[in-house]
Amino acid sequence: MDTDAYLGKLIGNTGQPDKLTVALRDSYSARRGEFVRIAHQERRGEAQTDVLGRIVALSRTNIMYSEAMGEGISEVELLPTTRLSGETIYGRVELVGYKEPATGEIRIPRRPLDPGAKVYGVDFDFLTQFYDFSEDTSVHIGNLVGYEKGDTIVPIYLDANTLATEHLAVLAMTGSGKSYTVGRIIERLVALMNGSVIVFDPHGEYGRALLGGHLNFNPHVARVEDARDRAKLEEIQQRLQALQAQGAGLVVYTPQDPAFDTKYGNANHHLALQFDQFEMDDLTGILPGLTEPQQRVLDVAIRYWKTIGDEPRDIQQLLKLLTDDLDALRDWGELSEAESKALRGVSAAVAAIRLRRVINEARSFYTSAVGQPTDVRDMVGHPDARYGRLVIVDLQGLSDSARQIVVALLSSEILRAASHKQHPTRPVFVVYEEGHNFAPAGEVSISKNIIKRIAAEGRKFGVGFAIISQRPSKLDSDVTSQCNTIIAMRIKNPDDQRFIQRTSDYFSAADLAELPSLSTGEALVTGRAIIAPLIVKVGSKALAHGGVSPNVVAVWGAPEG
Repeated sequence: MDTDAYLGKLIGNTGQPDKLTVALRDSYSARRGEFVRIAHQERRGEAQTDVLGRIVALSRTNIMYSEAMGEGISEVELLPTTRLSGETIYGRVELVGYKEPATGEIRIPRRPLDPGAKVYGVDFDFLTQFYDFSEDTSVHIGNLVGYEKGDTIVPIYLDANTLATEHLAVLAMTGSGKSYTVGRIIERLVALMNGSVIVFDPHGEYGRALLGGHLNFNPHVARVEDARDRAKLEEIQQRLQALQAQGAGLVVYTPQDPAFDTKYGNANHHLALQFDQFEMDDLTGILPGLTEPQQRVLDVAIRYWKTIGDEPRDIQQLLKLLTDDLDALRDWGELSEAESKALRGVSAAVAAIRLRRVINEARSFYTSAVGQPTDVRDMVGHPDARYGRLVIVDLQGLSDSARQIVVALLSSEILRAASHKQHPTRPVFVVYEEGHNFAPAGEVSISKNIIKRIAAEGRKFGVGFAIISQRPSKLDSDVTSQCNTIIAMRIKNPDDQRFIQRTSDYFSAADLAELPSLSTGEALVTGRAIIAPLIVKVGSKALAHGGVSPNVVAVWGAPEG
């Protein structure tokens, strides 16, 4: 009796590490997505080492049930003692690599593996030795699919430094769990690593965690099967409560609308952006289409506005200068000839109309009625800040252009404060939900340029970002190409799959083929924050999640009569 528990043997050409073929012993030997190991000697005289691979495809045929036999198959009968099966079962293996003993780096073999080499399954001990990590500097995203239950759980960690500085893209179709995944990551960055995270939340999903003005936790933590993760979730909840008691933790900023005050039990902060603090490039960005004379008028009004009062300055005063007090601008002694000419035309009236529309739509600029202006340094935190904070900017109910205005101005302020030579802010991780609306491909967007700038320059100043989208092909490729970690969940649209392959070097053809069949909550994680591409079952959140679709049948109720 053969007691060697190998799964099968390598056959055919073994020179292509992404296209190895294994002849499996039977149909139960392996399942698609599972990991295998194969003994290998890279150089003459070196000790053998195990190479880790992943089964990315399976084929199973039976000559007795071949299409070529047609209807005659129904007449084939075998004697009870006959052992002939006629089955051929092949698996395609894509190598992850072997671990270099001296450096711990993962390397793809450069010498072909031996044809006929036995292929074995992997156990918990092998995977945990192969996939090591530092828990102090890593984020536990979930457990390896196939090893997510019982005594063989293999936790998967992402390097937090790489994740938070080299940018992240989370791509999936609606309902796959992308917002939930991001929620798990950011609450750990804040609670366990004392980080600063800012979320631009267009639908108010993340704000559910502070609904009514108090922390709302996931009510199902006690049901989490993974005992180690369950204990960590309870620790995160305790830490968030402690941060909240210190005035940090979960903080919500909203436009100046009473509906938000009701939603958050008056625990929210009103956005009160100081218009005079922004550079002219920022302002022309949120007021696209201004002619050169109109830009001159606006510039004159802002310069004059800064001379007639103390900070903080009420934006209604600027609006008044462009309408009722226009003569004060015309009589100002610091005008150029071109500026004087612009003030004599209708440019001021047009600029005032455009400005009033922005003010009314965004409802996020400072006026004396608001109280204190929004200080992005307090929002992000100073370098010596002792407490982490998860800042949610709830933009629910605003128009697309108003959302883009708030995102553009705050993002610009965040980058400017982080790059200040004398007094930079602490490192910050910025999350752009519905990223295709803020950085769309092939369309004009108020917020796109600053997001592209953060993608290109943010790392130098400690500003990282995550961009989340259910339509990857609608995202600007200059943004996604800068994301060095990608979490892809279920994606069936061929255009989206082709976009991912075109803009990222991290996905193989086998990886893309895996995306349509991923279950809700499963993710293919790849990039520099993880040692190798892995399929992960994302773990539970500590905070309440707001991205759940309503049970419409229960809401409708039974018909009367």
